[in-house]
Amino acid sequence: MLRSISAIAVFPAFVLSGEIMAEETTLPRVLILGDQIYQQPATELRKELKGKAEINFPTMKPGEVWNSTTALELLDRQLGDGRWDLIHFNCGLGDLIHRVPGVKAFRVMPRHAGGIRTTDPRQYEKNLHALVTRLKTTGAKLVWASTTPIRHSSTNVFAKGTEIEYNAIAAKVMAGHGIPANDMYAFVRSLIDMNKPAGHGADPFFFDRKSIHPPLRKILYKYLGVSPTNLPRQ
Repeated sequence: MLRSISAIAVFPAFVLSGEIMAEETTLPRVLILGDQIYQQPATELRKELKGKAEINFPTMKPGEVWNSTTALELLDRQLGDGRWDLIHFNCGLGDLIHRVPGVKAFRVMPRHAGGIRTTDPRQYEKNLHALVTRLKTTGAKLVWASTTPIRHSSTNVFAKGTEIEYNAIAAKVMAGHGIPANDMYAFVRSLIDMNKPAGHGADPFFFDRKSIHPPLRKILYKYLGVSPTNLPRQ
């Protein structure tokens, strides 16, 4: 049976609280762009760096899906009209999920039922070039995050290991543009058991209840010089 993407665990919907507007602040402004796995890091960083940096994570409206194609379509809204000091971004899991072919509305479909991958490798590379070109116009420091690991998919809407090819494509694109990378793939892989299915039918969006924000914290210290007062600088 086909289900809308908002109806299953792999892509829970988050309501956008409003467009990002410029604020009068002397704090470094950080924009985190990605799918919902980055909500937890953004929330943790916001608490840890209160009074030291402004952390923004623009969530999606119901029915919206984050991938390299929709990122381009939504980018103006996600960027808002403000100044950004650093933009940490990723697209990948949304490109690798399988969906109903030939349907405009996004509906996931298991691989065994005929679901097709959302974005083929050639289009993914093309989209990333366009995305980086657009982000460079902001003048912000850009940091790409590699896509986190895909292990066994209980819903069969992902194929295990497909992120490896797409991470290689992204690495090539980012190197060509001079964009540094945050290796979220390696970090998350060190946290989880790749041979154990993710809990709660959450596929690659569940990290065995372990926090994934430490690599982002290091990025913010490296490029902005900010770190929590109660943690050692890294």
